[in-house]
Amino acid sequence: MPHKIGSRVVPPLHRPWDPDDSPDFHAARLLLLIHLCGQQPGSYIAGRTKFAKLDFFLRYPGFLERAHAAMPQAVPLGEAFLARDSTEVEAPMIRYRYGPWDHRYRQFLAFLVARELVTVTTSHKPERIKLKAAGRKAAERLARSPQFQPLVRRCEAMQDNLADMTGTQLKDLIYELFPDEVGNARFRQEIQP
Repeated sequence: MPHKIGSRVVPPLHRPWDPDDSPDFHAARLLLLIHLCGQQPGSYIAGRTKFAKLDFFLRYPGFLERAHAAMPQAVPLGEAFLARDSTEVEAPMIRYRYGPWDHRYRQFLAFLVARELVTVTTSHKPERIKLKAAGRKAAERLARSPQFQPLVRRCEAMQDNLADMTGTQLKDLIYELFPDEVGNARFRQEIQP
């Protein structure tokens, strides 16, 4: 039975750890995403739509694999990528107005900004989510860590194809390739692989 600590509801101690409950896990994933799929100079992603759609492919490896197969210019993913379970999802997203979304993005970005790992620059249109020096160092450490290699491989699979698309192009691709799972899903419905 859950209990409260202050105003926060804490799951029972016997419940297995769920990475979706960990802001640190989300921060690590997003640092890797910006570092490995961001534009240069300085590793940034332009716009929250692009940020969310790339994160969708990072969270849903089965959808990444299907999108990759639909792109004729993409380099084959290789055995190491294909060996894992394509229904694996560490942190589900919901169907929102412009496709996959996580209502906690403001919280995740505030978490990263407060730790001086990223900046969110609104003077550019669209805004830029950019790594600071400490964020780049943290992302480089994470990229070398064996525990994060599945995320690194997914980011590498998006380089030179999905990562080069705009947010609108990614949204349109998702609706085209996944009409039943995303396009026709009810608003706020959890996206299933």
